[in-house]
Amino acid sequence: MTKEEEELKVIYSTLDDCRRLIAAGKVQRWDVIKWGVTVNLALATAATLIPFKGDFSFIPFVFAVAIALVTWWLVLYYNGRLTEARNDAKHLIDQMNEKGIDYNHIVGKDVASDYLKGREYDKQELNIFAFILIVSALLPLLPAIFRRPIP
Repeated sequence: MTKEEEELKVIYSTLDDCRRLIAAGKVQRWDVIKWGVTVNLALATAATLIPFKGDFSFIPFVFAVAIALVTWWLVLYYNGRLTEARNDAKHLIDQMNEKGIDYNHIVGKDVASDYLKGREYDKQELNIFAFILIVSALLPLLPAIFRRPIP
């Protein structure tokens, strides 16, 4: 096996690792969102079951906002890791191109230009996640809006 063949073998293996990291990162992001929303939904449920007199207690809402913020921070952390993996994959694709293998032609799309978006690569997905988190943080306020205080 020549040196170039060995290098290509390492490139293929590392590119496969990058794909796995990207797939795992997307799953981790989604899991963080699920857990954050689940905890906020539990807080909203608890807020509806707690009898109150007078003013509504904003404690469940404050906790829900804190949970949403921590969840968003974790989503951004995993998104940064995805960006790093995409940058590594782009570098590996460039290495393949230097060795005469036109990766973009083989897969039928310009992967490098897609990955140049950086942290904005999954912008639509991140916007949906942000919306879901905001709504979940507002859920504990619903009892205050729709329930009258006990006299």
